[in-house]
Amino acid sequence: MTEKITVSEILKQMKENWHEAAVPETGVMLGLIRLNDIVVESTTRAIAEYGLTQAAFEVLVTLRSLPEPQQLTPTDLYRFILITSGGMTKVLKQLEMHGLIERLINKDDQRSKFVRLTEAGGICAERSMEAVSKNDKKILSQALSPSQISQLGNILLHALNNLESE
Repeated sequence: MTEKITVSEILKQMKENWHEAAVPETGVMLGLIRLNDIVVESTTRAIAEYGLTQAAFEVLVTLRSLPEPQQLTPTDLYRFILITSGGMTKVLKQLEMHGLIERLINKDDQRSKFVRLTEAGGICAERSMEAVSKNDKKILSQALSPSQISQLGNILLHALNNLESE
């Protein structure tokens, strides 16, 4: 990661020069944004070894997380990941070209096809997820104890459950 001013330094500057903005919520949000940057950079490096982009990784992991036959329509798949529908089409074409997914006729809706994980796609999802999980554990264990990691996970899930249920 390009050397950036730490969040602590940013908050210190805010307290000194703009104390109205230096509220606890600002610290939380700046921390989440910076942690996201660190995790995305680490994930990008880990999945590059498998020839995957972040979006392709998300598609494979989503499909691998499903029960057999590990398939969704592109519309349903789109709801799981954070890319545009146009971006989804491009990602699916690339994954299909590399034999990681296949497109199957949807008998219930002739306008769309199912996206199904192939055996090679499942292997790629498992191996890349193992690398990402290893990196995630390394990042978090450098900064937090196992108990703190668990607490943070619970707090974040609680916040997200409340926000996403609105």
